[in-house]
Amino acid sequence: MSESKVTGNSLFDYINIFLKNKKPILIVSVSVLILSTIAAFFIIKPVFLSSGTVKAASTKSSMLGGLLSSTGLSDLGDFGDLAPGSGSSAQDLALYENIVMSRKCLEETIIKFGIMEEENFKYMYDALKYFRENIIVINKDKIAGTMSIGIYDTDPVKAKDMADFIIDKLNKINIELSVQNARNNRTYIEERYKLVQSDLKSAEDSLQKFQDEFGIAPDIQAQVAAKGSIELEAEIKSEELKLDLLKKILSPDQAEVKTQEEKISALKKEFSEIMNNEYEESRLNLKGTPGIILNYFRLRRNVEIQNKILVTLIPMLEQSKIEENRETPTVLILDNPNVPDKKSKPKRLYIMIFSTAIAFLIVYMYFYVKDLYSKKFLTNDIS
Repeated sequence: MSESKVTGNSLFDYINIFLKNKKPILIVSVSVLILSTIAAFFIIKPVFLSSGTVKAASTKSSMLGGLLSSTGLSDLGDFGDLAPGSGSSAQDLALYENIVMSRKCLEETIIKFGIMEEENFKYMYDALKYFRENIIVINKDKIAGTMSIGIYDTDPVKAKDMADFIIDKLNKINIELSVQNARNNRTYIEERYKLVQSDLKSAEDSLQKFQDEFGIAPDIQAQVAAKGSIELEAEIKSEELKLDLLKKILSPDQAEVKTQEEKISALKKEFSEIMNNEYEESRLNLKGTPGIILNYFRLRRNVEIQNKILVTLIPMLEQSKIEENRETPTVLILDNPNVPDKKSKPKRLYIMIFSTAIAFLIVYMYFYVKDLYSKKFLTNDIS
């Protein structure tokens, strides 16, 4: 008898093994089916899912929008979505997910609802890992700009309470971040405001000292001739200040920053052409020496520039103070978490089918191996 015939690999051989041992195979399989049914329906606790849906509020964009409209930058486009913490919907959702999954948020949830005691965890690290992997579930819809926060628990009321708590923590932490960002903006603008105040006072003192010494009051002709260049340079300085502010709020590669830089370059080019094309005598055709008159215009121009910068900063500073004290909710709740009335898992039918199939395969493989060794021993005895 050949080796291939002894081992037998045909379909008939597999069927024959089952038919010869069908009674124990079926007994074990049916027993496991009954046990898995009992476990699925009476032992394993049903797990419920409570979820809520949130969306970003638009209040964060008010600060930058107000600043731009008050300083003449509104023509550059809508900056609302570019304010820190209020970017595109994908950026908002990514920020929300990081807040929800943060240690700060989850630790408070674990402590409040006694997850460590309930699951017998010794270390917070293990409780955090368990919570992230088995309790909380997050689904994001980037097109709609919404995020669903779900909580699994055997107690449907507790699942709802935990979901409510996490959404509330999301809103509070997001407000804290917004206030912190507004505080940083206010501090920066305040420092610039104080510096400009000092520069303006110094410029005014220099102009007053100059006029006290020379008593020069340029006539209308000189004022008209120099007015264009003075206003243009003042506008350049003001636009440079706005660019500096934009760079503090936005990243350097943003299109709005580049647009503002191009605007400043165009103004500087225009200013350079005016200064180079005008004749010296036409700009200084006043009584007294040209040097004295030129110094007068420089001093007066410096005062006007600093004054315009100061006027630009005042509404910015006031708006930043308002934003720093704002506590308006930054997260809109589309669907509040509910008390689920239907279990989410375990899938009882899957448990029963999977357990029975595994039991069937194990018992069948036992008899298959047993039959295989029996044939080998029989072959050895014959030979």
